[in-house]
Amino acid sequence: MTLALYATIWIALAGFVAADAAKHRRPVPDWAWPISLAGAILCAAHIVIAFGHHHHWNHDAAIAETARQTAAVYGLAWGGGVYVNYAFLAAWLVDLWWWRAHPSEYFARPAAVVWGMRAFFFTIIFNAAVVFASAPRRVAGLAVSIALLVIWVTDLNRRAVRSGPPIDARPPHE
Repeated sequence: MTLALYATIWIALAGFVAADAAKHRRPVPDWAWPISLAGAILCAAHIVIAFGHHHHWNHDAAIAETARQTAAVYGLAWGGGVYVNYAFLAAWLVDLWWWRAHPSEYFARPAAVVWGMRAFFFTIIFNAAVVFASAPRRVAGLAVSIALLVIWVTDLNRRAVRSGPPIDARPPHE
């Protein structure tokens, strides 16, 4: 059961990263959306497995364990991380819906929306895969985190080049 618990989330994160990288290609590959959806489904499976296997279907036990782990890392016994995980999955699913239902609007989102979502996703992924992960899993978590940062910085650079000044507004070469 432990293998299923960890395999589901690591495969889910790999799908998240792969699909996010593919979103920046034009045209966006046909496989990107289904890979991200599969990742979100695996993330949901991870949550279900954790509740059944680790918390014995007891939500209060999940909150108490999350509070214990949070206190060990941050010094604050806060169990709200359980709800943050739900919000992460919900945000991922809403992102997928928007991408599928309104792709032209989705790919023309304001930078503040794009970077707000990225910041939220990164915070959750980094905390789960690096901060709260066991030492051997931290390496994979760092790889996922660095991959996302590289993808996003590369996208930022591409956007800056595309939105630069018009050619006729540049000073002539001497």
